[in-house]
Amino acid sequence: MKPELRKIFDAAESEDRGLNAREVAAVINSIPAEERMARTEILAAVNGTGGANSPEVRDSIAETLNYMEMRAVDAREDRARIDREAEVRALAERAGAVVTPNGGSGLPEASEGSWRSILPSGNEYRTLVAEGSPSAGGYAVPSKTADQYVEHLRAASVFLRVPGINVHRFEGGSFVLPNLTSSTTPGVVAEGVAITEGTANFAGLTFTPVKYADLYRASNEVLADAAFEMRNLIGGVMVRNLATQVDKDAFQGTGTASLSGLTKAGMGTAVNLATGNTVVKWDHIIDAFSDIEAAGATPGVIWASPDMGKALRKERENATTGGYLAGQVTDPVAKAGLGLPIYVSANLPIRTVIVADPSRIHIGVRSDVRVAVSEDFGFATDVTAFRATYRVAGLAVDATAALQVIKASAT
Repeated sequence: MKPELRKIFDAAESEDRGLNAREVAAVINSIPAEERMARTEILAAVNGTGGANSPEVRDSIAETLNYMEMRAVDAREDRARIDREAEVRALAERAGAVVTPNGGSGLPEASEGSWRSILPSGNEYRTLVAEGSPSAGGYAVPSKTADQYVEHLRAASVFLRVPGINVHRFEGGSFVLPNLTSSTTPGVVAEGVAITEGTANFAGLTFTPVKYADLYRASNEVLADAAFEMRNLIGGVMVRNLATQVDKDAFQGTGTASLSGLTKAGMGTAVNLATGNTVVKWDHIIDAFSDIEAAGATPGVIWASPDMGKALRKERENATTGGYLAGQVTDPVAKAGLGLPIYVSANLPIRTVIVADPSRIHIGVRSDVRVAVSEDFGFATDVTAFRATYRVAGLAVDATAALQVIKASAT
């Protein structure tokens, strides 16, 4: 704003008043004739409600003047740019460069009266910058990273989510679960005859915890500059990795530096199908169902490897013809059979189906998954370390007949 106008507004503001008639006239007379819009806006404010006497109208007039000056600056810059481009074209023409009127490029966006030459103006040069070529300006166009991330699909755990499994939490180095293995059978006793004392034999199911652990490092620059919350990503990946490995060992673990899985010899009753029986059928599952009931247990779950899950769902009434035993193709995919939920998991060995009473399965948990963060681990290299640990104890089945592991033949 011009100094003389600034004095007028400063005086009015210090007295907390609007502008008097003399001051309004000075403001209007200072505006160039070509700024008709500014004149019109000021006159509208002065002739409006309250006239020029209110501080609000005074501030409105001052704002109009500021916008007028901003428009004037933009106009001067546009004129200067046009003058520079005209000078470049004139120099190019004198140098013998090809200059064509009316666009000359044949492009639809060429406008009447425009000029182009082999030597472009500063404004036209922008069209020569190639984003796809780093040396031609591509370095000036940064890559954009989304503020979220996607990950590969991970199979959901199908072991611990089965209802009825006994999860024992304990403290100390190991955990012993007493197990009644046998007792004497009572009999008929005659009148007046002494009753034979019974005996009960106990054993102990011992749970010794093993530790699953995962470790990641990340530079502090990445943690600070990432478009999404990198710490949450690292922590989530480690927790899911641990859960996936525990789920796999719960089925296939050998007991050596891992859990003892349900398919390990001696954990349950192994049912190995004869040669030629390359798939587990519902007849085999019904047999396992009956054997579990005969042991005084109650079947509660069916676990199947993916190949056997497919076979069970596609088994038909008459071999390759007839309706599907698990339901028609127009029905929802079968998630239960014989009243038991069916869980399909790639963590089971191939050609394997397990029928079990989950209440007879026990697992010990020493400590849940813990994620720790340390900025001292890589102090010299300015990195942060993330560590996840999970201490669980071996699986145990208190009655081998309550866990039927059916294995189809390979041939």
